[in-house]
Order: sequence, then structure tokens, then C-alpha cells
Amino acid sequence: MLADLRAFPQTLTYADGVRVRAVNAPQIAEISGLSCYRLNSDPPNHGCGSLAEREFMRVWSPLLLKVLLVLSVAFDPVGRCCAQSVQAGAGIKFSDITKTAGITFTHFKGNRGIAINLEEFGPGVCVADFDGDGWPDIYFVNGRDRYNRGISVHNALYRNNADGTFTDLTDKAGVPGTGYGLGCIWGDYDNDGHPDLFVMQYGRNVLYHNNGDGTFTDVTDKAGVAGLESGTFHSGAAFFDYDRDGYLDLYVGSYVQLEPDGPLYCTAGANVKSSCPPQAYQGSPDILYHNNGDGTFTNVTQSANVFQPKGKNLAVGVGDYDNDGWPDIFVANDGIPAYLYHNEHGKFKEIGLAADMAYSIDGKAMAAMCISLGDYDNDGWLDLYISDFQGNGDHIWHNDQHGHMREATGQAGIFPPTLNVLSFGGGFFDYDNDGLLDLFIANGHVYPEVESIPTGEHYRQLNTLLHNQGNGKFVETSEATGIASLAPRVGRGVAFADFDNDGYVDLLVANNDDPPTLLHNSATSNYFLNFKLVGSKSNRDAIGARIRIVAGGISQIREIASGGSYLSQSDLRANFGLAQAAQADTVEVRWPSGQVDSFSNVKANKFYLITEGARELQFQKISSAPADGRVAPAR
Repeated sequence: MLADLRAFPQTLTYADGVRVRAVNAPQIAEISGLSCYRLNSDPPNHGCGSLAEREFMRVWSPLLLKVLLVLSVAFDPVGRCCAQSVQAGAGIKFSDITKTAGITFTHFKGNRGIAINLEEFGPGVCVADFDGDGWPDIYFVNGRDRYNRGISVHNALYRNNADGTFTDLTDKAGVPGTGYGLGCIWGDYDNDGHPDLFVMQYGRNVLYHNNGDGTFTDVTDKAGVAGLESGTFHSGAAFFDYDRDGYLDLYVGSYVQLEPDGPLYCTAGANVKSSCPPQAYQGSPDILYHNNGDGTFTNVTQSANVFQPKGKNLAVGVGDYDNDGWPDIFVANDGIPAYLYHNEHGKFKEIGLAADMAYSIDGKAMAAMCISLGDYDNDGWLDLYISDFQGNGDHIWHNDQHGHMREATGQAGIFPPTLNVLSFGGGFFDYDNDGLLDLFIANGHVYPEVESIPTGEHYRQLNTLLHNQGNGKFVETSEATGIASLAPRVGRGVAFADFDNDGYVDLLVANNDDPPTLLHNSATSNYFLNFKLVGSKSNRDAIGARIRIVAGGISQIREIASGGSYLSQSDLRANFGLAQAAQADTVEVRWPSGQVDSFSNVKANKFYLITEGARELQFQKISSAPADGRVAPAR
């Protein structure tokens, strides 16, 4: 029984050397009888069977390990007990309020007949309070008509009206996008107090500078961030201050070389024509831009040691995984190893394989669409979630506090509920404010043609919500919370934000070729704390700052981060659930500059503003909010 794979620290090595990686695995050879594996073998043992035998075991042993993972969950008495007694979060429902909120945007993928890879790729969605009124606003990215059919569509900026509705201000703001949109992120790159907007596109990317008066200016050329040096198929991105100089730098990933030489169509099962998988294309390089502090950026990809010309980036997440005070870069690639760029004080070293997160535990490269970093067990160290293709299941890694990420997918119980869906955006968030990070995942296939192949798979799929039980395990609560009752969609990007400022985090899903799904969280029972951070020596958005609170005997952390999920960005405010604790005993902020600010006896159910170096807490400026900083009703 594989109830805890971390209990087996041996090294698993393929004898033919095709894929040599360190994993935390049980005695696979003893359990499976596959004699072509050697544990702790360096160099690999080449004398254990014919090439055909080794290939047989290379192909089938990952499947066997998956079966063992499922059995470990199915027969684990702790998991069975918890699955039968889910009490936390009882009664909470998520309701689709998209139409009542006045959101009429519909994504247009722009296909002409059978969709190509590009047209199945997006969209993402990103959230920020662009006008500074205290209410999170939404930016949707859209496709384009690439076939000269006279179809006109554009991206959309929706302002939060603070009454449960939104207004489309795209034309007034001047942010329609300039090409086929894929994703977006926000970041105040010039520290003027107004979040700026970066849109990842097919072709040239675009950077919109926020003028502070409700309008934006395209400064892409001035800033030097169009991104054509990395190709045309841009993907996940993130603002972060990698050298801690007080200005936000920018990482932009790229996917594959679709045109002019890549095939547009391939053949799936039973000779069904479809778009092509990533294996049909060459990869593309990424870009790291250094912020020069004068409104321009410099490409430092090679000098900073993050150049990877064959990457197939889908998502990027940034976080200080080893608690050394420097932000590290996690990159999810499609069908090739994931990357982890360890920040060595302004230079990087790729250590994904050494940190045990480049491959899944069964030794396979992932179709990795989503990255999320969060401390799901409240031990003070960021853990890792990566979504994967249908039939593979998703993955969770537990941070061992010694530089390694130990995959705990089987122990966490997320393998069975994610096995039969194709997972895209999402990640960690605390939906019931019990002080434990849960998981939400948007699902949707990439091949519409699966509906015509007798596999039982579906193109439009239901999303997944997993509740953190507090014992290292997650239990699916999609049905109990109403997630499973929603219409199936082709889910892609996900953003988390408390759109109505009631203290509970809501969900926003960007769907391919469909309207988005805005889900209101009905929870009311537990206390919360919400913090907006403003840097002074650090970058103004405080990206990279870490907040630690202690309340009710539980210590929690949040790291302010751009990007993440899939082609998306969530609200930069940090929301903490306190369960039944009416105050936090301590609140500590560690800023990128090295400054540490601490506060004691912080009352719950309030929206606080923390300015770097300030001795006292302030309240966030939220229009229509009472002077005491409380927007949500008292519990």
C-alpha cells in the first residue's frame, strides 16, 4: 500500500538511461516484479534484460504506478473515513452570476472548420482594481478573425460597479488588444500607484500603461516588450522583482513554433482529423525582461541564465520556495520537463530535476497547464500544484524544506477526482475560510473531435473543487457546492478574487468559445482578514512580499504573486480565513527589500492596508465602505 510515498526516499532509475530522474518511490521492482529497474543505481544498470524487455517496462510501469496510487487512496482507511465525513464548508454554494452581473463578453476562438492548436489554447483572464476604488475589476482576452471574414471582436475591460454588476469600459479605457489574445497580467511597473496591463498575444504582445484617469496608453514599443524575439506563440507571464531593486521585471513564456512550418492538422484515433499535439512542433525560447526604472525594459534572458530555446511554456508561477528571500521561477511545459529556476541573488540556475519536480512521480513529462504555489499544510513553506492531461491525473508536491518538492499526489487524494478530466487553470484558495487552502480546477478538452471517438471522453467538461481536510488530504466537494451542477464548458484560465468584498473568495473561469463563468461564494460562517500591501522601498505592488499570520493556533502564509493559474492573474490582495478566531494574534510582513513589519491583536472581518515601514495598520479605501474598514457583515 502506497499511503505515503515520501516514506521511501530511494532513487528510481531507468536501466536504459532514457529518462534518469530521482523520485520518491517505493520498491517498485519488488512490488511490480519488473526487474529492469534498479534503485539507487548510478550509473544505471544496463544488464537487466533485452531492449524489448526494457522498453516494455518503460511503457507499462508508469501505468502500474498509477494503479498503485489509486489503490493506495481506495484502501487507505484515513481517506475513506474523511470522505464519509466532510463537514467543513457544509452548506456553501457557488452560484453563476455572470448574466446578473451584466457581463456579456463571449470568447471567440476564430476557427474556420476544424480548430488548430492556437484556437484551442486560450483564453486567460486577469483581475485588478485598475481605478483604485477598492473593487476588483476584470480584463478578458479574446481571439481574432485570422481568415479575413470580416468578423470584429476585441478584448474587454469590465469595471466593478460595487453593487454586484460590471460595466464594459473597453472603448473608453482604450484597451481592446492588438492581436489574437491568449492571456493577461497586471503590474505597476513604473510604481506610480496605478496597475498597468500586459497582454500575451499571438504575434506582438502589448503593454498598456495606466494613465490614472480611467484610460490607458499602448507603450509596447517604448518599453521594448513586444516579445517577437521569442517567436509569436506567447503563453504564461508574470511580473516580479527578481533582483529586488524595487522595480517589477517581467517573465514571458512562449509555446511552440506553429507557423510558418508547423503542421496545422494531425490525425487522432480512427483517422479523425484534429489539431496537433505539442510533439508536432519545435519549442520556443522564453524572455526575461529587466526593468530599467525609466519605463523601458532590457532582455536579460541569457545573462540571467534562464534561456531555454526548446521550451514549450504553458504557465509560470513565481515564489520563494526555499525561503531564502529571493523569488524563484516555476515553468510548466507541455510534454517536456518542467523548469525550476532557482534565484541565486539575481542570476538563476535551472534545478527542476534536482528538486524532483521536472517530471511526475511516474517519470513522465506532464502536459502541464497550470501552476499554483501555496502552503496547503501550513508549515510555512510553499507547496506546488500542476495540472495535467486527461488520463494522467493532476499533481501536488509537498515542500520538504530542504530544497526538494516531494510529490504527494496519492497521499493527498487528488489523483482519482482529476484522472478523467483535462485540467487547465485554477489552484489554491481557501473557499470556506477555515484556514486551509483548497483547490479549484477548470476543466475542458483540447480536441472537440473526442466526441466522435468512442473513448467516453468529452470536450466540454465539469470543473472540480477539492476541500482540504487538514490532514494532508483533499476530498472532492464539487457536487455539494453546486460546481458540478453548472453546465459543462471548455474551461481555461481561472482568477480568484473577492469581487463583492464580503470576505469570501469568488471564482472567475474563462471559457473557450463561450461566455465566462463568474461564481459567487455564498459562505458566511467563518472570520477573515484581507490585506492590501503597498511597497515603498519595495515595488509598489509588493509582489514577492510574504504575509504570515497566527490566529486560533494556526500559522498561515500568503505570498503576493503575479501570474500563475493558466494565462491569468488573481487579485493581489491576500485573503486569510480564520475559522472561528475573532482576531489574529500576530501579522508579519516580509518585504522584498528585507524590511519586516509586525502587528499584534489584529481584529478580524476587516480590509487592511499595510504600507511598507508603517507602524500602524490602515483600512483599505473602498468606495461605499464604512470607516471602520468592514465591508462584509459582522459574523
